[in-house]
Amino acid sequence: MFKKILLMVILAMSVVGCTAEDIDIWRNADRRAAERGETCYQRANGEYYCKDRYGNITY
Repeated sequence: MFKKILLMVILAMSVVGCTAEDIDIWRNADRRAAERGETCYQRANGEYYCKDRYGNITY
């Protein structure tokens, strides 16, 4: 019984830790894109593209 509880606690901690890192990575990516002046869009077919401050399209 103790092993199951311990394993569930370890699993929960690893999931929460990975999720927090993913959120931080995306927050930093958004900040860097804003610093470069890029704005990203999604096309109807699901493809993403970004435009820089001069109107050039980047993928």
